[in-house]
Amino acid sequence: MGAIQQPTRAMGPYAVEIRSESFYLTRTEAEVCTAPNRHEAVVPASDLPYLAAAFRQVSSHKAWRLREWADGDPSDTSWALPLDGEGEAPAASWEVSRDGEKLSIRGPWIVFAELGRGLLSTELCYLNLTDLDEALKALDSEAAAH
Repeated sequence: MGAIQQPTRAMGPYAVEIRSESFYLTRTEAEVCTAPNRHEAVVPASDLPYLAAAFRQVSSHKAWRLREWADGDPSDTSWALPLDGEGEAPAASWEVSRDGEKLSIRGPWIVFAELGRGLLSTELCYLNLTDLDEALKALDSEAAAH
């Protein structure tokens, strides 16, 4: 059970639910998104500032600041295996890329797509947030430089 946070205007279509060692990130109005597999999401590239704002909300929450999760191993992605044991665990590192107006994010998370309901949600371990945030910032900086 988690604590659903009040989204800020800067978060656009994203909302956050805080948990003890992870958080859920949900994008509404997700008809413009895809989920090619359980560890990848494709969202509009214009979502970069919204994601940054959502991550700021997470890192400002007391669950993050207490860092009770900080002794974990970010390379252990076994928690993301399918319940039936079929399939692979995701890579421990993030792969982010931009193709025109689309942003592809692949890494140590689980992506749930209910595109018919306009929802795309993910679960991220706090251990993996800083690396994802840095990868997205680097991609944004690279795009701004061109």
